[in-house]
Amino acid sequence: MALDFKPIDGLYEGLIAVIPAMFANATPVLARGRRPIDGGLKFLDGRRLLGDGKTWEGLIAGLVAGAIVGFLLALVLGEPQIAYIGLLSSIGAMIGDLIASFIKRRLGMQRGAPAPVLDQLNFYVGAVALLYIAGFTITPVMFIILAIISGTAHIAANMVAYKLKLKNVPW
Repeated sequence: MALDFKPIDGLYEGLIAVIPAMFANATPVLARGRRPIDGGLKFLDGRRLLGDGKTWEGLIAGLVAGAIVGFLLALVLGEPQIAYIGLLSSIGAMIGDLIASFIKRRLGMQRGAPAPVLDQLNFYVGAVALLYIAGFTITPVMFIILAIISGTAHIAANMVAYKLKLKNVPW
């Protein structure tokens, strides 16, 4: 079956594309990883590349969760391409989260320090960027609508994780 690289211009297509990314982004906190991705390495500025909060266990858990959600959506909706989209958006979400962590370390921010907008949308921008690189497009209006939905869902999920004592901070 050939992939159909149509624009993501409706709420249905948009949600199908970002829901796996949301799960990928939310899952690492459950992994309780111990092995930092950066292995303790420091950047040119003397600060850690990513920090202790970005672990191999969390990365793998996020990728697996997002891929499973994409696969299940493909299965339920009878559209095999959704599994591919889900995998891409999950990889993009995790890349976006790692880039945000790198940026926060460069700014001298400690683990858990709030970075409004960056904290809420890093995974979303990463997911959309990787989908774009893969040939999918998104209309500007849909990009904004999905950013609002993704940011709001991220805030709500973090508040729940904080209340459940899965996170030390509510953001």
